[in-house]
Amino acid sequence: MTNCILHLVAFCRRFALFVVVLLLSASIGLGFFIVNNIAINTDIDQLMATDLVWRQQEKKIAQAFPQNTDRLVIVLDSKDPDLAENAANKLSSELQKRKELFKRVSRPDAYPYFLKNGLLFLSEKELSDILDVIIKAQPMLGSLSADPSLRGLFRTMNLAIEGLKHGEAKYEDLAPSFSIIAQTLESNLAGKSVLLPWQSLFSDRKPSLHELRKFIVTQPIMDFDALSPGAKASEAIRQIAQELGLTPENGVNVRLTGSVALNDEEFASVAQGAGLATGVSLFLVMFLLFLALRSVRLILPIIITLLTGLVATTAFALAAVGSLNLISVAFAVMFIGVAVDFGIQFGVRYRETRHACSDETEALRETARAVAAPLSLAAGATALGLISFMPTDYRGVAELGLIAGVGILIAFILNVTLLPALLTLFRPPPEPKAIGYKGAAALDDFLVTHRKKLLPIFGILALVGLVFASQVRFDFDPLNLKNPDSESVSTLFDIMKDPDATIYTIEILANSLEEAQKLAQRLDQLDQVDHTLTLESFIPQNQEAKLALIEDAKFVLDPSLYPLSIKPAPTQKKIYSTLKKTAYALKSLEKDKEAAHQLARALEKIVQKKDPRLLTQLDQNLITGIKLYLAQLRARLSGTPASIDDIDSGLRRNWITPDGRAKIEVYPKGNARNYKTLAAFTKAVRQIAPQASGAPISIQESGKTVMGAFLQAGLFALGSIFLLLIIVLKKISDVLRILAPLILAGILTLATMFVISLPLNFANVIALPLLLSLGVSYAIYFVTYWKSGKERPLSSGMARAVMFSAATTLVAFFSLSLSSHIGTRSMGQLLTIALIYCLSCSFLLLPVLLGRHRLR
Repeated sequence: MTNCILHLVAFCRRFALFVVVLLLSASIGLGFFIVNNIAINTDIDQLMATDLVWRQQEKKIAQAFPQNTDRLVIVLDSKDPDLAENAANKLSSELQKRKELFKRVSRPDAYPYFLKNGLLFLSEKELSDILDVIIKAQPMLGSLSADPSLRGLFRTMNLAIEGLKHGEAKYEDLAPSFSIIAQTLESNLAGKSVLLPWQSLFSDRKPSLHELRKFIVTQPIMDFDALSPGAKASEAIRQIAQELGLTPENGVNVRLTGSVALNDEEFASVAQGAGLATGVSLFLVMFLLFLALRSVRLILPIIITLLTGLVATTAFALAAVGSLNLISVAFAVMFIGVAVDFGIQFGVRYRETRHACSDETEALRETARAVAAPLSLAAGATALGLISFMPTDYRGVAELGLIAGVGILIAFILNVTLLPALLTLFRPPPEPKAIGYKGAAALDDFLVTHRKKLLPIFGILALVGLVFASQVRFDFDPLNLKNPDSESVSTLFDIMKDPDATIYTIEILANSLEEAQKLAQRLDQLDQVDHTLTLESFIPQNQEAKLALIEDAKFVLDPSLYPLSIKPAPTQKKIYSTLKKTAYALKSLEKDKEAAHQLARALEKIVQKKDPRLLTQLDQNLITGIKLYLAQLRARLSGTPASIDDIDSGLRRNWITPDGRAKIEVYPKGNARNYKTLAAFTKAVRQIAPQASGAPISIQESGKTVMGAFLQAGLFALGSIFLLLIIVLKKISDVLRILAPLILAGILTLATMFVISLPLNFANVIALPLLLSLGVSYAIYFVTYWKSGKERPLSSGMARAVMFSAATTLVAFFSLSLSSHIGTRSMGQLLTIALIYCLSCSFLLLPVLLGRHRLR
């Protein structure tokens, strides 16, 4: 290998201009290829192998109910039930028109079945209380049914005022209604389009969260070639909501969540973090290169070589895998951090040689001779460590391993071809003085002299570290990798405060509804299960008693809800006349009746304005709501016993496939975000239904897949590196000296993770096999230096090269910790910790292990 590299460097030095022009021209061509083919596949389903058993079960559920995949959920919150309902109606109607953006748009609470049978889902007490409120409002309902207009509304109010004067009504009962109507009128007079909250007029009952929060479930058309596949749909929703006035200023808050929004925000933060990390890495690497090499004519060749390698590696990535995924996109930072090591090793050794040799040709030859063995061995070991990811089921990391591993080989080839050619052309100046760390000679002597005392100390450190390292936990919950302050995540957590809205449900596909019901009954008996849902769960309980209550109310209300005749729409003149009479009647009440006088003043302003557009707006905002309310009330009071045959097709399709298979949803008991609770829940359900799927199973199985992948990769990397070192170094003792610092560094890294409460997760677990790939190169430089018979490695130019090489890698990985994406940030933190320990163990433990036997 040394002879091959010597001949190659000599050739590139002799034909330097030709080599530089050839390789840079190829780099430019590859750059055009990258620009025309760059792509990022943001489909997270592609990150795991599709032939895994649990993935196949997921696929069956997805194929049976395709409407439940790639969902973008719109959450509308308001302080008023009528406003929330009206907002949901308007927004869903507009979105249904956008066929180019949405496959499906639905409202889970607005299926005709629920509108008709909604009262039957209440408890008997809740139903009785609501019916009492409606019956008390019968006079107003009857008047508005016969005359659903502004005239009818304020004529009804005139009758109520007459009742006050004759003692048939109490002002305290009417004052809240006066105040609500007055505030609504004042808002519309001020130019705001505000609805009259009819349900608040009929009852002072505090609305439930279900009444104040509405959901619209959409399935957007995804563009997986874009960084955020659902971005167009999300932008359209926000724009339409703005155009409809569904804003906090108008009392409505619109938020987005669901798998599409969650993934889009994560993709954006990953890309932003990768871009920031790459930029910071390049800047800091250049700064450290200056500190290490001190010559622009030496630094520029290394930077050009580094960038050429990055272009070539990117082109290889696109040619080999077609498109980058959310994990493999991090290869750029890894390449910069690892590949610059070769340039620094070559550059520092060249500086050291130029101090002793004034002839440029001879200096380049001696540099090549010095770095050939350690550089090729380090490149091979590092590449093997990275390529070891390839056979695993974690496809995202497997592709990263392939790209980064080949990238290391590309970097090595360029550093023994392009870099020598560039150095020949740039002609760096001679080095005036030795570049080693003279002050480290005392540390060299101390470590060797006291090696027998230090070895037990390192052993004790390893044993103590093992105790802490064994306590490190793996965080299986992917939600913990997302930014809790982002809209989609904070909205999801807000929704999940309702136990019935948890995402940690297990789904089971049965062959028929009858089979599903029997299986659900068995699952309901489990201690870990809160409840189950099937299509039959939508059949209300105790219908006979509830229908009797509804029938009694219907008997009283029917004459009011179905008037014999409906008055024609009034003219504007008649409306103004009614408003005047109402204002006069309100003003005739005592002056301490502030709500009545407030309403009178508002009515007088409307009459004074004589604005037809204002009347139209008031009719829309005050009367449309009661028309809808009356229609819904008539439908709900006409209820008949609900059966499974009454369930409309939209709701039925969410639970039954066209070929008759039925879905069961199983809800966990307790806090499902607690891993022990989730594991017990999953285990119990799968013992009865091995074919189960859903988020709890995906979370645990993907975690096992990831951990298995990295264990497999780590063992393969360790084995392949061990064999490579045995082949090259010949002695097992030398190989063990190289691996010992890495093992200690790994133990200390895990122990530190436990101390600082940094768990392993799907993102940062990549650091552990990577630790082996990176750390082995530092140990190789020390051992090959020692085997050449040289003394005091810490004070040598080799140590300076290792120090600055590690520093550049460190800043590259540390830059990842600046990412806004929690997973990327934790990966940067763990890589930083691991690299610090790798460097420390190489500098402190290796000299102790090596000793003086070579020198003697």
